[in-house]
Amino acid sequence: MQDLFKNYKLQMKDYEILNKSKIWSQITTNSFKDIDIEKIKNFFSNNLSDGIDNSRFFDEKIVKENFLKLCKKYDEKKILDYFVDEKNNIGNSEKHYSYQKKIITFNDIFLINFYLEIENYFLKKKNIVLEIGGGYGGLARIISSNKNCSYVLVDLPEINLLSSYYLTAHFPDKNFLFYEEYKFNKQIKIENYDFIILPPWCLDRDIKFDFCINIRSMMEMNTESINKYFKYIQKNLNIDGYFLNVNRYFTDGNDYNFYFYKFPYNNNWKIIKSETSWLQKNIHFLLTKKTKDSLEDLRNFILNLKNFTKNRYKYKKNIYYKLKIFFKKLFK
Repeated sequence: MQDLFKNYKLQMKDYEILNKSKIWSQITTNSFKDIDIEKIKNFFSNNLSDGIDNSRFFDEKIVKENFLKLCKKYDEKKILDYFVDEKNNIGNSEKHYSYQKKIITFNDIFLINFYLEIENYFLKKKNIVLEIGGGYGGLARIISSNKNCSYVLVDLPEINLLSSYYLTAHFPDKNFLFYEEYKFNKQIKIENYDFIILPPWCLDRDIKFDFCINIRSMMEMNTESINKYFKYIQKNLNIDGYFLNVNRYFTDGNDYNFYFYKFPYNNNWKIIKSETSWLQKNIHFLLTKKTKDSLEDLRNFILNLKNFTKNRYKYKKNIYYKLKIFFKKLFK
C-alpha cells in the first residue's frame, strides 16, 4: 500500500488538470478528500466507487433479475467462473447478490457480457491491451484472468489508486508497472509486465496495441481529450487490431453535449459488431477492426447513426416520453 500511495502522490503532483473533466472534478474532489487505507479497502461500500461502479445503489432484487437475464443469454456454468469468489471480496462489496459462493454485482454483470461479446477477437499469442477509463479494473480482471496479455489501464490518478489496489489484491503474483518506474525509465518494455497503470498524459510513447477499449467514459470527456485519444488509438493500434467503443448515443447533461456519431474515426475501420448495448437502450456497442485500406463502413455507419440519434433525441425531449418516465419511476 505504501508503494501505491507513493505513486498516487507522484501522479497528483504531475497532474495535468486538462485531463480531468468537470464531472470528474466534482466526483473526486469530495470522495478522495482525506483518503486513507481504510477507505480504499472498503471502496465498493463507500463513495470512492461512485461514478466507476455504482453497484452500491442497486438492491439485490435488481441485481438478481439482471443476472438471470445474463444466464439466459449465456451458459450459467460458464459465466459463474467470471464472477469473484465470496472469500475474495476485494473492496468490500456489500450490495450484491450471493449465488453459488460468488459475488454477483450489478456492474460485473455488464462487464462479463462485454467480455463474452469480444472474447473470440483476442490473439492466441500475447495481447497488448489498452483500456482508456478502466475504472477500478473490473474488466481488466476478467480479461487478464482468461487471456494472455499485457494490460495497460489509463485513468485519472485517483481512479488509478483504486485499480492498483484492486488488481494487486486479486493478482499478487503478477508483474505490475506503475507511474514512477514508467516515468523515470524510458527503456521500459510493456510486454514484460502483466498490468501497467498510468495517468492520461503518459500516452506519449509509441506503444503498439492489439486491442483498445473504452466503455462508458468518453462521453464524460471534453472534445480535446476525445480527439487526443482517437488520434493515439488510430496511430498505435496494430493493423487487424480491434477497438471496442461502448458509449451513450448522446449526452446533454454536462457542458460537452457530445454525440456518438461525432467520434473522429478515420476510414480505416471495418465494423465487426454494431448494436444497441444489451439492457442499455441509451448506449451503443461498436467493435471495429483496423484495416490498411480505406473503407466505407464507418462513413455509412456515422450517417445512419446521425439520423437515428436526432430522432431519438427528439423523442426523449417529447413531453409524452417525460411523462412515461415520470410514471414509471412513480409506480416502481
